Amino acid sequence: MRVNARLDSDRANKFNYIRQRTNQGVSDIMKVAIDLYYEKLHQESPIKPLQLLRESGLIGCAEGDSDLSVNYKQYLTESLNEKYGNR
Repeated sequence: MRVNARLDSDRANKFNYIRQRTNQGVSDIMKVAIDLYYEKLHQESPIKPLQLLRESGLIGCAEGDSDLSVNYKQYLTESLNEKYGNR
């Protein structure tokens, strides 16, 4: 694969510094840079959604009926009847 990249002056200076210090060619520097970046990303394990939820503090932070997921319609009907009366 051929790569054509544009570098700002700061990165161009850094790139030239690397070339002078290592006596490596452009292709070799790019290969090493890609390998290093890949290893860095590969070692970082993504945070799993369940871990995020547990760390968020949302689990167990509220109170409610333990059977709400089953009887939510009944509870909603009762709440609306109390608020607005039977219609």
